[in-house]
Amino acid sequence: MPTRVIKVTDSEQAAEAAEAGARALRKGQLVAFATETVYGIAALATSGPAMQRLRELKERPTQPFSVHLGRPADARRYVKKLPDSAKRLIAKAWPGPVTILAPTGGRLADAKLRRRKGLYESLCSADRVGLRCPDEPVALAMLSKLSLPVVAPSANLAGGRSPRTGDDVLACLDGRIDLLIDSGPTRHGTDSTIVSCDADGWTVAREGVFSEAAVRRMLTRTLLLVCTGNTCRSAMAGGLAGHILAERLGCEDRLLPDRGVRVLSAGVYAMDGGRATPDAVAAAAELGADISRHRSRMLTRELIQQADLVLCMTDSHVAAAVSLAPEHAENVRRLDPGGDVPDPVGGGPAVYRKAARKIDTALRAALAKGLP
Repeated sequence: MPTRVIKVTDSEQAAEAAEAGARALRKGQLVAFATETVYGIAALATSGPAMQRLRELKERPTQPFSVHLGRPADARRYVKKLPDSAKRLIAKAWPGPVTILAPTGGRLADAKLRRRKGLYESLCSADRVGLRCPDEPVALAMLSKLSLPVVAPSANLAGGRSPRTGDDVLACLDGRIDLLIDSGPTRHGTDSTIVSCDADGWTVAREGVFSEAAVRRMLTRTLLLVCTGNTCRSAMAGGLAGHILAERLGCEDRLLPDRGVRVLSAGVYAMDGGRATPDAVAAAAELGADISRHRSRMLTRELIQQADLVLCMTDSHVAAAVSLAPEHAENVRRLDPGGDVPDPVGGGPAVYRKAARKIDTALRAALAKGLP
């Protein structure tokens, strides 16, 4: 029998497809669906017949498949004590193209899952479980509707190329799976990055969308300062924050990355590549920060996602940052709890010095306990 296909081109169809996919999985069927990287074949891990079919298709009689999650917080159902590196990756990269291999300590965290006979052995190898939270609306909606674990390797036969379109899936699996949710081409042209995390650190088991260097950047503690054009307030704030943190860590400002700390700045309406204004350079220098080599950049969702703490000059900057990355709203706040930092543009050296001192005072209070 040919595989049933549901085409998704709008939000209404997406909701219906997610519900149909969840319904099929509950019945023990195999469902192909798009992630942001490749199409996967989903199976309910507690369905023996579905898992048997999946293992035969992938020629993996015993090797576990990664669990796909509808919410980042669901990782806690599988791993009680997540390593720090795993927690940071979840905060920075999920939903997104990263699979995390995390130690279980010999059992699943959720007591209801522990009561499922054979489930641990089906999901874990060497007391590690693979967890993935894809950044694709239909996938997240479908997975969120299921309380039992869903596994989902790539939707191809063993040894085949990972599929990027619904047509790719049908070319090798038509009639061998029950349902295909065709959301169009996947966003990325490569697989997810696999990162193995434990108490001693992390290693990249497979590079994919993110390189090892990109993972390292995500695992570095990052402070992001935000204003409008990124040539005055946030430029000064970036330099001053780096100076403050370097003082506390006992190193030169330029060596902060070696200490696992990164300070960035951006502007809501910035043009990339602009220099800090001369008055901003002079005002920051009076307080010990050299921003002469600063170059402006536009605020993006990716920058906010990478940051552990986003400090904004005004409430309007906070609102702009939250609208770009609402899932990271808890990390975004105004620099000075007492009020906005006024824009010194056009005010002359004295106004810039006043703004720099206000920023420096607020930064020292905000960073009194270091970065999160």
